[in-house]
Amino acid sequence: MRFKKSAFFVLLVVVLLAATSVAFAADPETKAPPGANEPFKEAGIESLLYLQDWGCDINYAGDGYLNITGFTQARQTVDYIMVRLYLQRWDGSNWVDMASWPFERHADSYAGGAKGLQVTKGYYYRAKAVHGLTENGYNESASSYSGYIYAN
Repeated sequence: MRFKKSAFFVLLVVVLLAATSVAFAADPETKAPPGANEPFKEAGIESLLYLQDWGCDINYAGDGYLNITGFTQARQTVDYIMVRLYLQRWDGSNWVDMASWPFERHADSYAGGAKGLQVTKGYYYRAKAVHGLTENGYNESASSYSGYIYAN
């Protein structure tokens, strides 16, 4: 009986140590990025004469596939308008640009684009977009960020 109690205790200690070591061995990429998981926009302090709205989004389709979208909207037709979409991945301490794609228009008030991608599972991803326009030599720019998703 004493042997069974000792064997059970040793087995229990081994199981607890194994479970603890697995929990501490998790990849840093699986830890969620800090801060709120909400989209946000940025623009300079100058007043925006032509730039009306802008944004980007990310959607997870499952099985390692996701879609990113972005748009730039002017108040009127401008000489040049663009949005550059970036896919960013959380490396455990920073958002890293993985790739980017430009979507540009001339003599228009809207530029938008979308990109479907296959990504490595086990990471957090978000979309970033840089927005810009030019009218009669005057430039305006802004940026936006989506919330993040976990690819599993």
